[in-house]
Amino acid sequence: MIVAVKNLVAERARFVLSVIGVAVAVILVLVMSGIFVGTTNQVTTYIDHSKGAVWVVQPGVSQMFRAVSWLPGDGKDRLLKVPGVQSAEPILGLPSDFVHKGSHTAYFVVGYDTATGIGGPWSLAEGRNVAGSGEVVLDRVLAKKNKIHLGDTVRLVDGDFMVVGLSKQTAAVGNFYAFISLPDAAHLLRAGNRVSYFLVQPAAGFTGDQVVDSVRESVPGMDALTSETFAENSRAIVISMIGRPLKTMIGIAALVGVALVGLTVLAVTTEQMSDFGVLRALGVRPAQLCRNVIAQAALIAGLGYVLGAGITYGLQFLVKDRLGDVTVEVTPAMLAAMAAATGVMAVIGSLIPVRRVTRIDPAQAFRR
Repeated sequence: MIVAVKNLVAERARFVLSVIGVAVAVILVLVMSGIFVGTTNQVTTYIDHSKGAVWVVQPGVSQMFRAVSWLPGDGKDRLLKVPGVQSAEPILGLPSDFVHKGSHTAYFVVGYDTATGIGGPWSLAEGRNVAGSGEVVLDRVLAKKNKIHLGDTVRLVDGDFMVVGLSKQTAAVGNFYAFISLPDAAHLLRAGNRVSYFLVQPAAGFTGDQVVDSVRESVPGMDALTSETFAENSRAIVISMIGRPLKTMIGIAALVGVALVGLTVLAVTTEQMSDFGVLRALGVRPAQLCRNVIAQAALIAGLGYVLGAGITYGLQFLVKDRLGDVTVEVTPAMLAAMAAATGVMAVIGSLIPVRRVTRIDPAQAFRR
């Protein structure tokens, strides 16, 4: 190991560039993986913030994004009679196309009971919550994209609304939320006496799973899922749509990493072939030379990993809430997996140099 360090330090510029090259590969893989994890986690932010509620849906509906749920508005009274149900609050929501000054953006309009606030925005960046008819809280990223400010009037479907608040944590993968009162949503969406979902809070002493079973047994024409299950199903739909291209990009980044490590170690080894020839002439065994090459690869990969992982981990906090609907999330599990992957890169990258060193001719030390 000491010899490996001395060999690398002897060419400091090449050593630094080698470490930076590996760091770039690590950053590339972690950023792409972080976008995949962060975005797929953020996409169910609305469901995740239902605070453990049970989602009552139309039978056959198991997720939010590629299905429309319709339930009778008077279903609340029936749900309140179900054992284990503490409260049942209606939500009316449908995906739509937001048009402002010629710009089109996909969004999800949500109507909720402004008296309870359940189903509405949970975190505001500016302004206040909806208090009455004709008011809307827009996702702040959606507002920024369309240069909308508090007090502006926007058109939702075929109605005009004044922006009274800007919400945060309500944007993911090109999907944004707009919150209005339940009566306004019923009018805009021509829902009549129908709603999309009921958010049911379990009573004390009851679990979400128990309430799900009770609703299914006691209320015909309705189904129920825990918030965890509803979120997982909804996330799976999004992953099926965007997962393949992102995973492909992660795979490409990993291949680039292997190539970078391999070329780096190969270049360093090529520069040192005459030195290895001297060592062979002095009686050093090929196995010892191989260990030296592997040690160099491990050192370059290890330092490159530390640098790349450190930069990426800090980067996620620097860009947080600045990339709009794209979220980067680097978890400890990802860092551990990347450390192992970097080790694999170092092993694979050292295969050709090791092969060359084992076949080195001691006479090479005397060639010019």
